[in-house]
Amino acid sequence: MKRYEFTLAAVLRARQAQEKVALAQLMLARQMEAEAAKTLSDSQAHYGSAATGGGGEGFLAERERWELAGQAVSLAGKAETEAQAGVASALDRYLAAARAVSVVEHLDDRRREEHAAAVQHEEANLVDELVTSRYARARAGRPAWPGANGGQEAGQ
Repeated sequence: MKRYEFTLAAVLRARQAQEKVALAQLMLARQMEAEAAKTLSDSQAHYGSAATGGGGEGFLAERERWELAGQAVSLAGKAETEAQAGVASALDRYLAAARAVSVVEHLDDRRREEHAAAVQHEEANLVDELVTSRYARARAGRPAWPGANGGQEAGQ
């Protein structure tokens, strides 16, 4: 029997490549989420320091600085929310790609097992044929295999 060859090997390689890309995108999205969280934290800290005021500045300048700091916190919060949504989306894509790889790998495993069973069955049939032919020759008074009588054939 010929050697096992998975006919969907190219599909498996493509799916594995897609999984690697999805994993890289997930890692990038998580990095962006961490950066957005740090930016939000920094913005909140700056907002807290802006609220204490600079002392000698005028009321309007202090109010404007406080409003700008508040807008920065709001924008950083939105950026963090978007980054979290990006992580969720990237995670979904990665899990879908991982499932697709798993399905093809499972199919490969099944085909490999079927091939091994077919090889085993073929070998068993070959052994059965050998044993049957030897038995038939022995019953007919001939040696079970050539040369079994020391080179003398039955009937000589």
